[in-house]
Amino acid sequence: MIPVKRTVCKWRGHPRGGLFLLWLLCAGCGPATSSPELGRGPIPTPGRTADRLDIYERLGFLAGDSRFAVVGRFVFVPGPGDSTYAILTLSLPNSALRFRRAAPGFVARYQVDVAVGDSAAPAARLSEIQEVRIRTFRETARRDESVVSQSFLTLPPGDHTAHVDVSDVASGDGLSADLELRVPRFDVPSITAPIIAYRAEPRSTRELPPAFILSPRATIEFDRHERSRVYVELLSEEDRSVLLEARAAGQVVWSDTLSPEPTEGPLRSACAALDSVRLPPGALSLHAQLAGTSIGDSTTLVVALAPDWLAADYDEALGYLRYAGTAERLEELRNAPPRERARLLHAFWAGKDPDPETVENEFFQGYFRRIREANARFGEPATAGWLTDRGAVYVTLGPPDEVLRDLDTRGGPERSQVWLYDESLGFEVRLVFTDPSGTGAFSLTAESRRALAAAVETLDP
Repeated sequence: MIPVKRTVCKWRGHPRGGLFLLWLLCAGCGPATSSPELGRGPIPTPGRTADRLDIYERLGFLAGDSRFAVVGRFVFVPGPGDSTYAILTLSLPNSALRFRRAAPGFVARYQVDVAVGDSAAPAARLSEIQEVRIRTFRETARRDESVVSQSFLTLPPGDHTAHVDVSDVASGDGLSADLELRVPRFDVPSITAPIIAYRAEPRSTRELPPAFILSPRATIEFDRHERSRVYVELLSEEDRSVLLEARAAGQVVWSDTLSPEPTEGPLRSACAALDSVRLPPGALSLHAQLAGTSIGDSTTLVVALAPDWLAADYDEALGYLRYAGTAERLEELRNAPPRERARLLHAFWAGKDPDPETVENEFFQGYFRRIREANARFGEPATAGWLTDRGAVYVTLGPPDEVLRDLDTRGGPERSQVWLYDESLGFEVRLVFTDPSGTGAFSLTAESRRALAAAVETLDP
């Protein structure tokens, strides 16, 4: 569990703040309607698209908005003496920053302020500015995780208030948040919460600053072998193993045992790769416990269904797949025992892949792309486009080969559209939508619903 409670969040237009370490990653919805019942159960509500920032905020992370899409969290490990290192780690896309030309490429600056305790006499304060340099203008538009940073504070254990400002120096866009930090005490014996990191090196004493690159979003992608690792530190005079469990709604979905590396002192560490194919999508509670004791702590691990497609839990993740298979197949996945969810969903996922030799699953690439396109084309005032009848058909069957009448919404009573499929599916399907109210809310006719259900059975017997 992330020991940060967000109490106040406001946007403002002036820059504040700075960071200690910078790592530039160098990689090259609405209510249900009368849509076809291709899948049952909870329907996710991501608005027009899956709002990953909203998911992160709901899970207790620091999270910005579309103008400044920062995601961050605090991580705690033993510090010098009886103190604790509090590490603020942040993730930013290049698109959140305003770059200017600076030969031989482009440069942007952002600033972070952290004040812990009373504002007049804070217990700890950090204020730094960091530069981000890139080579090409094209890189300025990157919306994925482009910049990872982490800042170290040394704090006494206990409850503290903290104020965090993060902003782009040029534009002033940023995030300001007041937090309540519960800083843990690390005595002998004790253990840290699991730490999700891209890289982690063991240390011999608690006086040394940790040598790792954290994953600010604590996120891995389902069905893809990730480079992320889980790292824990423990203080113990005895040789004890570490029990790891991933839990969803209190039920164990995965477990493992780690053997800490032996050291001369009480500080030990253990590290293991995270295998996302063994973890179901959704937000999981990752718990570490000293074997033979009740001493343990937890953090949040997010398993994304696909890039940018996050869900708060397993049922919500399956809601995004409501058009990817028959209702019966999705019901089997929904009712799967917790420890079997990842395996069964992986088999379903792999079975849809038209070319297993490639890294990507082309079926689901197209599937999620069509959800975005349906949201852009068929949205209604109270319903996201992918949950309308036309959106459901578009995501399920793809764009029609021919449309009689305009594909886009137009005003006027008693209108209809006919979608024709033939070459794209390999068999003929004729679907009729009507708009009796003239408001642009097109609905499938009863006969067309039966035709759609038959087409789905043909495509996914």
